[in-house]
Amino acid sequence: MNQMKDVNEIIYKIIGSCMEVHKTLGPGFPVDTYKKALAIEFSERELAFNQDIHVEVSYKENLIGTLDVDFVVGDAVIVALRSQEDLKDIEIQQVLRFLPLTQTTMGLLVNFGNIKIQYKRILPSRQGRGELRKDQSIGVAAYREMGKTREANPIL
Repeated sequence: MNQMKDVNEIIYKIIGSCMEVHKTLGPGFPVDTYKKALAIEFSERELAFNQDIHVEVSYKENLIGTLDVDFVVGDAVIVALRSQEDLKDIEIQQVLRFLPLTQTTMGLLVNFGNIKIQYKRILPSRQGRGELRKDQSIGVAAYREMGKTREANPIL
């Protein structure tokens, strides 16, 4: 339980950072602008983070490419940034796929492209978490179970 409490505290600080950046800059900038501002905000809030992480993707034990993750905060949370009209279901799926590849427990998808900031917490299903711990070398195609957003909507 303590680990989930720690993750929730990290998420709370990340969301606060995102709100501060959105309040200061407003909508309409490219993602890189928000990424630079968030790096400053994370540092000011003393959040440990890595930026622009490259994650290897395998298919049948063969390396087929890499994916880029905007931030990994506290070695527990992926932060994926967007600056567009609305979030799409496929973007939620992408963050869900990043979780086993980065060995993190939660994802946060943030959209700075509207007047009001949008964000979704993304968690794998409990069944998925159990399978993940058995085999840490999971590729994207192997991680197809259902996950949930914070709003408890199923992600197919």
